[in-house]
Amino acid sequence: MTDSISPVTKRPPVVGWTTFGHPGATRFLSRSNEVDRLSHAYLITGPDKVGKRTLALDIAAMVNSEQVVDMFGKARNIDLQTSHQAERIRKGIHSDVRVIDPDTPLEDDKRKSTSDDGVGSDSRRQTISIRHVREILIGESALTPFEGNKKVFIIDGAHRMVEAGFNAMLKVLEEPSNETVIILTAPTAESLPETIVSRCQRIELRPVDSEIIEIELVQRFEADESKARSLSRLARGCPGWAIDALNDSTIVDGHNQAVLRFAEIITGNIEERFRYARQTGGQFWRDRDAVLTEMSRWLEWWRDVAMLRHKLDDQVINVEWSDLLGEIAAQLKEQQIAAAVASVQDALTALEKNAVPQITFEVLMLDLPWVDSRKVASLTFDDIDDEHEQTN
Repeated sequence: MTDSISPVTKRPPVVGWTTFGHPGATRFLSRSNEVDRLSHAYLITGPDKVGKRTLALDIAAMVNSEQVVDMFGKARNIDLQTSHQAERIRKGIHSDVRVIDPDTPLEDDKRKSTSDDGVGSDSRRQTISIRHVREILIGESALTPFEGNKKVFIIDGAHRMVEAGFNAMLKVLEEPSNETVIILTAPTAESLPETIVSRCQRIELRPVDSEIIEIELVQRFEADESKARSLSRLARGCPGWAIDALNDSTIVDGHNQAVLRFAEIITGNIEERFRYARQTGGQFWRDRDAVLTEMSRWLEWWRDVAMLRHKLDDQVINVEWSDLLGEIAAQLKEQQIAAAVASVQDALTALEKNAVPQITFEVLMLDLPWVDSRKVASLTFDDIDDEHEQTN
């Protein structure tokens, strides 16, 4: 009796991805799945709202979905839009897929919320703790999948994990189970320890073209064409932001308020700047992500000022605010704008490294240039508010 070599088992192609704008990533994953060469661990990097979490959920759906079987036989593809497993995963009710982030509840959270130790139910963690790793990742990865093919653990915002958590996770990465897939998301690979990065298959997501976002908003989410065009421009290559803003008008309102807030600060006095530093620095401990988003808005704001200073009007993101930003740009030298951008980037880096928030913002406020409000005619806030109520 002679031994025979079995051919490589091939699964059908995967279609129906929720992820869009990243064809290279989805093709790579589908091909890896077809030839049964999926990794036990993935690291998905890219800007906030670019689609990292969505792709992670798509991977979880892919490894747990099978071809649909009907009276005509098996389907030619694995369709993530019609898969029952994928539907349960996206609803967050699949027993084999766990998403871990700083807000993921732990076993004793309910007891703490009703105790007298001062920890209320509305308190928010800022980090992914070692207990998240031990209780959920390590504890549940030892179990056999219940309703799917594999257990999937998505550590969303892995850069927020404490060092002890990374150390505890190493054993799972070094001795992976065939029935477990671990997916980490982070802004960059550099934000994680090299010992973790080296054990993961890396997938980098880049900003998506605004035209692609616009088309998806119209076709998939039935957005009005003019609104889709505006949101795709403001999204800065991040589809998640555009989708969120389509469903929540307060996101665009908040964006417009930030544009005005920054104009007030640049044209205001030192007391107003220090008040902003105190308020924003205090907010950092309550809502770190909101403050980091504020810093990203600062960078975008200065980018538009720079574009207008160089007469590149067609490159401006906040088109509705071109008059206001143009009047500010006219009072500043190119070197001042470049220095302002560098100062905001330095402050953002310091905050990500857990510098003292209020001091960081105070230094930033002193570094930013000053503009004479009397030369900024568009700072007639009543008129501006009326104009933007009409556009919204």
